[in-house]
Amino acid sequence: MRTFAASAFCIIWLAAAQARTTLIDDSGTLPYNAALAMHWQQLAPRGPASNVLVGTVQLRVRLNVSPWLRHAGRIYLVLPAQQPSGVRASWTTQGRLLPAQLTSGSRALVYSGPITTPFIEDVVQLTITVDARHMLQGYSVNFRFEMDEP
Repeated sequence: MRTFAASAFCIIWLAAAQARTTLIDDSGTLPYNAALAMHWQQLAPRGPASNVLVGTVQLRVRLNVSPWLRHAGRIYLVLPAQQPSGVRASWTTQGRLLPAQLTSGSRALVYSGPITTPFIEDVVQLTITVDARHMLQGYSVNFRFEMDEP
């Protein structure tokens, strides 16, 4: 029994180790409005929400997935660890990509399945939330898309 469990673990580990992660060309992604204007989540200065800044931007996402045409893959939106700390992002979509949320230093699945067209396109409503106590200046928030290939 112990040998079976160890073998099963090794098979799962090898399968995960064989997956390759590649950066996706998202140079066709454009914001509908250029700047992300942040505002206070709560105007009254009481409670933890009074320190939270929120901003929303609409993006036209265009991912060049032509290298994976006629293959299956898993696409992730990645928010690398960056300043300010504690950035949270959430988004809704028009249906081609999956809605999700993440925090800086992590990634979230936005697509899983066959790649049937050279581009995956969607309109994403992206909301950024950050604790204002971490804001020392204006910051650029950088995202990227990655493909996990089987």
